[in-house]
Amino acid sequence: MSSNFCSKPVDVTKFGVIYAGAQKNVGPSRVTVVIIKKDLIGNAQEITPVMLDYKIHADNNSVYNTPPCYGIYMCGLVFEHLLAHGGLVEVEKKNMKKARILYDAIDESNGFYRCPVEKTVRSLMNIPFTLEKSELETEFIHEAAKKKMVQLKGHRSYFSYSH
Repeated sequence: MSSNFCSKPVDVTKFGVIYAGAQKNVGPSRVTVVIIKKDLIGNAQEITPVMLDYKIHADNNSVYNTPPCYGIYMCGLVFEHLLAHGGLVEVEKKNMKKARILYDAIDESNGFYRCPVEKTVRSLMNIPFTLEKSELETEFIHEAAKKKMVQLKGHRSYFSYSH
């Protein structure tokens, strides 16, 4: 759930394990959040690395190793901010509004911008698009940087705006 972690409400009971590289939405790089059902803990195979054997973490109250204090602190600040602004229900509403603005601009551009993703399965968090004329891509990236929109060049075939 790396891309959409904490971007909308999720019924965690529908999953056995949720593994999220949470640096995109929650904290600094290398922050990872794992949510695992208790009945799945303790069934690791012998070849499982110690750090991925969640029984060890559960037995040690998630502090088997030295915890990344700064990352945890930053995540806590983000969680407080999310709660103060209405929680994940409100976050999802904001994400839907922002995504709608971008997708509408793409869809109403008469082909100048193109989104390669079918409308029914488009992401609220990662919005890939191409330009009608590939020779404009360098200029697009340059002009976007002037507006403080950086790192838009995602996959080699698409631009991707992540918010």
